[in-house]
Amino acid sequence: MSSMQQARRNRQAVPDREHGVVVGIDVSKRWVDYAPYWSDRRGQVRRALQRMSGFLEMEAQLQQLRQQGHEVWVGLEPTGPYSVCVQEWLRERGWQVVQVNPYHVHRTKEVRDNSPGTSDCKATGVIADLVWQGCYQQALRLEGVYAQLRAASAEWASLGRRRTSVSNELQALLQVWFPELVGLYRHALCLTVRALVRRYREVPAIVSAGKGSLRRTVRGACRSRGQDRVEQIWQAARESVAPRAGQGARHQAMVGLLALLELIERRQAALRAEMAQLLSQAPPGACLLSLPGAGVVTVAGLLGECGDMGAYGSYAQLEKLVGLNLYTQSSGQYRGRCRVSKRGRGRARYVLCHMAMWQTRTGALWHEWAQAAKARGKRAPQIRVAVARKLLALIYALARDRAVYQAQRCVTGDGTADGLPALQGTPAQLAAA
Repeated sequence: MSSMQQARRNRQAVPDREHGVVVGIDVSKRWVDYAPYWSDRRGQVRRALQRMSGFLEMEAQLQQLRQQGHEVWVGLEPTGPYSVCVQEWLRERGWQVVQVNPYHVHRTKEVRDNSPGTSDCKATGVIADLVWQGCYQQALRLEGVYAQLRAASAEWASLGRRRTSVSNELQALLQVWFPELVGLYRHALCLTVRALVRRYREVPAIVSAGKGSLRRTVRGACRSRGQDRVEQIWQAARESVAPRAGQGARHQAMVGLLALLELIERRQAALRAEMAQLLSQAPPGACLLSLPGAGVVTVAGLLGECGDMGAYGSYAQLEKLVGLNLYTQSSGQYRGRCRVSKRGRGRARYVLCHMAMWQTRTGALWHEWAQAAKARGKRAPQIRVAVARKLLALIYALARDRAVYQAQRCVTGDGTADGLPALQGTPAQLAAA
């Protein structure tokens, strides 16, 4: 009996069978297809443009259903940037909007007609069926500073991908333009290398310009550092095996890529400062920044993906949102391995796993625990995921209690009985005591 009561408490609300109606919306780039679905029948599928005129036309149909005494639910499938405008517009107008997982839509599209085919009209019915079954999600709506952090973290991820692409392309050209130069420096695109690319069109120009010109170029790039490399660069230029043909066009491409790379780096520096300013306005920002290994970019990424991490009712909710909750597959005598679901906010899970790798280094919070797990035969991915779960529990506790990290107050080993760090009260409680 108790398990049945618990199941009823965990079950999501569904529309009323007699008075409810679900309007399934299939969103595309230029228009949306929508149709009302009752518990026993469906209405006409209509199409509205992704413009204000189309939204008002769709709302007129929703108002008509409400005037007929129906409880109107709006269900849609998130399709990246195309669904953001219609979803926010309907919410601001006071409509009850829920979203279904695109993965669920893909897996259940054969239920209606036993066919793997799909169309815009069929998709609206599949979405409505999932809402009627209670298989929907309440979208995490971020406002204020958290919405700004989400946009900033998304831009940071995009800039990181572009920087990696441009850097790889530039290094590939550098390997042909002056192959010996790459082995002289630890970082292939350091300040000295960039200065040489700007100053000289081809490798023979370094030899013909003389050591004095080379020394001035290196001094202007790194001041007093790197002067001992002048002779090595000179000898490498004299004995270089770089091809002569096509070096002019190759150099122009390198100069353009270098300008683009520096533009990206300047934007990243400005964006980091903007993130720091936004974190100063977020209540849990200072608490999470006090954690060793947590920088501005990582904390901004977590808060931008999850919002106020201390506002969740339990750690299990946050864990499921990030996709670090555990599951197993079993059938009959078969018992599968325990895995993480990898559902929810993928970027937050990415940030946590990168933080977990840092926390297993020498002197970090979970270094000893990771070494003990490795001695027990655990693989590196398993250790990383386990540390990410522990780290998420610590972050949740700090954000929930608005507490600053203190090593002597937080358990970072096996944890407490409930799996959360042991905090001896919030700062306000400690001050009152």
